[in-house]
This record gives sequence, structure tokens and C-alpha cells, in this order.
Amino acid sequence: MKVVSTPFTIPRVGLVLVATLLLGTSGQQSPADVSYDGPIVIRKGGTYSGNWRSLDPNTPAVDIATREPVIIENSDVEGRGTLIHSAFDRANVTIRNTRGVALNPDLPVSAKRAPGRFLNLEEFESAVVENNEMIGTSGMYFRKYLGDPERGQTIKVLRNRALNIDGRYSDGEDQFSSTGYRLVQFVQFNDIKDIQGAEVAWNEVINEPGKSRVEEVINMYGARGTASSRISIHDNYIQGAYPVHPGTDKYAGGGLMMGDGGSKTKEGAGGYIIAYRNQIVSTSNQGIAIASGNNIEVFENRVISSGYLQNGTPIAAQNVGMYVWDTAGNKQHGTFYNNLMRDNLVGWARPLKSPTAQNPLWLPDCAITGTGESRCTGNRVLPGPITLQMERQEYRRWQEKLRDAGVALGPQQAP
Repeated sequence: MKVVSTPFTIPRVGLVLVATLLLGTSGQQSPADVSYDGPIVIRKGGTYSGNWRSLDPNTPAVDIATREPVIIENSDVEGRGTLIHSAFDRANVTIRNTRGVALNPDLPVSAKRAPGRFLNLEEFESAVVENNEMIGTSGMYFRKYLGDPERGQTIKVLRNRALNIDGRYSDGEDQFSSTGYRLVQFVQFNDIKDIQGAEVAWNEVINEPGKSRVEEVINMYGARGTASSRISIHDNYIQGAYPVHPGTDKYAGGGLMMGDGGSKTKEGAGGYIIAYRNQIVSTSNQGIAIASGNNIEVFENRVISSGYLQNGTPIAAQNVGMYVWDTAGNKQHGTFYNNLMRDNLVGWARPLKSPTAQNPLWLPDCAITGTGESRCTGNRVLPGPITLQMERQEYRRWQEKLRDAGVALGPQQAP
């Protein structure tokens, strides 16, 4: 274990984000001159900088085994399993300016092992994840928040870039299964209750067909903020969410799942979440969904999909742009209510149905006022046809948005 008190600069490259996929430019390759140490176990708080790699799928590259505040910054982390991990130690973690690359576990498909999470936290107190780069990982998993809002303990996921969130099972050395996979996400909240100040914002996530397998890109499973401080998911750019074979496979994932995991009790239900000003592009089954919970509001988002891959192949699982639907039948238990979708812009083509078909909105369980009027109002549907060119324009719009807001994504040079 080593603690580096003086920050240093690590050679960095941008993700191959829009290369041939969007703009036809060529991206840089990953740096080959990073020298790695072996896995590290952190048992004392402090600021840590270094390059760590684990070639054992069962050993995290970085394992945090302390409740004392830990900062990981200006680092490179690689591994065949979880990259950064902490479980049951009530961790307080900040990760910034760090590059994480998931390696193939190189195990037979019978092992059911997918590339590792960039960050896996269970029974923790606080997490700040900002200005990082993630390549080929299975995203970030946050389970069981034990923090104290009065001490400012929360979850912040800000200004990160991710390429290819991948849940495909390894099928031997440098091979992936064409059928087996785990359900993984860029961000998964699981049983995060009564948190204040939680924010997932200004992140860029691009998933390429055939090189990734994400379920929902962001999933709020049984997650709940408070009436005065809702979980805030805003100003993210999400492109791509596909099954292993997008041209033929069924698929139940998508872009944002704002309420997931049905509950018969109000204590167990998710809620108090807002999602706004996000851009969702080509995420197959759905763009943004509310399937359970209460007091969830989705507004001023842009949800665009032509229903085609970039090579012109129609997406078999192309379904609906946005929905509010009590899939678990929780209205009868009084846990699904006051969920709204308003003032969003949607263009969601269904080319396998017809060249001009769209399915932008499905709102059977949107909140109803005392006068019997739906509160899902002001949503606009783009006139068709919805094209691949319109998808490309969304990325350009995102770049302009970042520039106008002065937001820099991914690792920044250390001073």
C-alpha cells in the first residue's frame, strides 16, 4: 500500500466516443506506458494516487477496508474483476481524475463472470465519483446507504465519461458469450433510502452495439430521496443500450429507469426523484421509464431514437420513448402515485412496424388531478421520420451544451 502526498500527472487519452460511430473521426489508443503495481488494500484514510492492476477476477484492484475518508485521485486502475470495492465497512470514498479499464475475466462461460464494476459499494456512508473515465466496465453499484445527511454524506456522480458498459459473460481468453450476461448499469442505486443531496449529473455514457451489454443505463431500484431533497438526475448524455444482438434479440433495458422494484409498503417503495435536461439517444426498449414508486418527476428531457443501428440495421426490441406504468400493480397497495412526465421532447421511431411509425409515449398510470386531468402535460412529439442524422445532431447539441456551461468531462490534469 502506498500513499502519494504529492499529486502527479499521468498521461491520459480521451475515450473513443464518437470515432466512426458518430462523426467518422479516429480516436487515440489507450496509453501503453502506464506501469502498474499489484492490488492494494486501503486500511487507513488518506489520499491515494497510483496505478493498480489485478489479474485475479476474485481480487479487486483497490479494496477499501476503512470507514475513514479515502480519496483516490490521479490514478489508473485495471482488473479482471471489480476495480474499486468496499463492502460492509461504512466507506467514505471520493474517486476523481481516475481512469478505470475492465479486462476480460478470461474465465469459461460456466463461471458467469462479466467485466468488473468500476466501483462497487455496499453498506457505505458517502461516495463522490467525479471526472473519471471508464472503459469496458460494468458500471457502478451502490447498495445500502448508511450515511448521515446532517454530515453531508451522500452520493455524487458527476462529469464522468464511460464507454461500453458491459455485462457479457466471459467465454474464455479475450472472448465474450453471445448469450449469457449479467444485468449491469452505468449507475445502479439499490436500497438507497432517505438520502439527501444525491446527484447524478453531467455524465456522458456511450454504449456501442456488439461491444457492450447494459440493462438500464441508470437504474433507481427502491431508491428514495426526501420531500425536501430529491435524488437529482440531470444533464446527462446517454447513447446506446442494446442486447448482445440488437438486430434480433429481445431486450427489457433502456435509458433511465426512474422507479424500479415494486413494494407493498411505503417504507420499501422508492420515490422523491427528479430527472431533467437529460439527452437519451437510441436506447432500444425504452428511453425513460417510471415503473414503480411515487413522487417521481421527469421533465425537460430529450429522448430520440431512429430505431436503427448506425449501420442501418433495425433494432428488434425498439419499443417506447417514455412511459409511466405501474408494472407491479402497486397502486392497490398505495405505493405508486404522484408520478409525472411533463414538457419532454420525444421522437421514437418503430421502423419494423412501418417507415413512419412512432411510439413516443405510454402514460396509462400518470397522476390524475382532482378534476380528472392527467398531470403528464406539455410533452412534444417530434414529427417523423426520426433519422440517424437526428441522433448525430443530439451529440453535437451535447458538445455545445458542455461548452456553453463550461463543463469539462473525464480526468483533468493534476496541478
